[in-house]
This record gives sequence, C-alpha cells and structure tokens, in this order.
Amino acid sequence: MRETLASRKLRIARVVALRVTDSRTVRRLNRRFRGEDAATDVLSFNTDFEGLRRPDGSADLGEIVIALPVAARGAKQRGRTPGEELALLTVHGTLHLLGFDHEEADEERQMKELEWVALRRAGFESAGRS
Repeated sequence: MRETLASRKLRIARVVALRVTDSRTVRRLNRRFRGEDAATDVLSFNTDFEGLRRPDGSADLGEIVIALPVAARGAKQRGRTPGEELALLTVHGTLHLLGFDHEEADEERQMKELEWVALRRAGFESAGRS
C-alpha cells in the first residue's frame, strides 16, 4: 500500500484503513453499496473529503475490505501464496481509492501495470503478473 501511495506523489499523507474479514460481511457490503449479491475478493470505500484533515495533518483516503476466504481461493487458482494475493488485493484496492478503475481495456492495462510496479517495489515480483 505504501508503495502505491508513494508512486502517486500525493501532497499530504493519506491514511487507509484495511479490514480483512469473512465472505458473508463482504457479500453484505457488496449488496448494499454495489447492488451485487455476491462475495468478492476486495471492496474499496473512498472517504477522502476535501479539506478534512486529521490532527497530524494527514487525510483519510478510505477503507479497503478484503474477504479472506475469497482471497485464499483466488490465490490457489492463480498459483500465488496467500501473502502475494493479499498484497495484490491491497494494492488494487488502494488504486481504486486513488480513482483508478478497470471498466475499459485501457484502464485495466494501466491499473495492472501500476499494480505490478507497486508489488515489485514491495518485493512481491510474481504477485502482479497473471
């Protein structure tokens, strides 16, 4: 996450909350906020409000919620370790908080490249390549 934030050269420090939880919780959140009644591996909720700062001068960027059982299945399917998968999902969620998306093919390519760069910098070289 730190490498992802550092790569964006933000003017002020950002705080990201990370919650690793069960599939049921993520399914409930996904249904409530995205209208999709299924557990997914990662959700991001942006809480970056212009001008709102913490006492130390930093700003909240948002919260990343990872469903550990879904992440574990994804790791196994893609031949990654659970740590590599969690690192990838954390970077992926952070990029969403920073405004990146992957709805279009060019956006997806850009996001995958940013993921790979951040993961490589963090020492997870194989995690970002499918």
